Amino acid sequence: MAEPLSITTGVLSLLGVCFKVGVELKRFRDGVAVVNTTVDGLLHDVSGLEQVLESMKGTFDQANNPHSSQATGHIGNHWKNLSRSLQDGQNTLIRLQELLEGVNKSVTLLDGPRRQLRFNSAAEQIVAFRQQIQSYRDALQLSLQTIIL
Repeated sequence: MAEPLSITTGVLSLLGVCFKVGVELKRFRDGVAVVNTTVDGLLHDVSGLEQVLESMKGTFDQANNPHSSQATGHIGNHWKNLSRSLQDGQNTLIRLQELLEGVNKSVTLLDGPRRQLRFNSAAEQIVAFRQQIQSYRDALQLSLQTIIL
């Protein structure tokens, strides 16, 4: 059964992956001449997800969290669903990171244009990842509000 400690671990793991994805996005943005609004939007979405995760971490770090000992019934189901969402989000971001690393690989001849071509070929996948990240952010934000109440 998922408990707040395992949720906190999931939040920290997802934060680490968010940071790595952000680095790859910034590296891509800095390496091409024409930056697609999708890249800026995705960077913004990953940053928003990081902010929600930081808020969750702060909430779970509070020693007086009244839900920390409740792991049955609706609250227990909430912890399990939250844990599953964190794991799914981490898996999604890891796949996005791998895609971005492939797009960002450096070559000696015409590096910028080739990087842009690789990005263009991966654009549909990146848009799908962006939608998933937005969904995770929204779901985690709602979960955080539920926990606070």
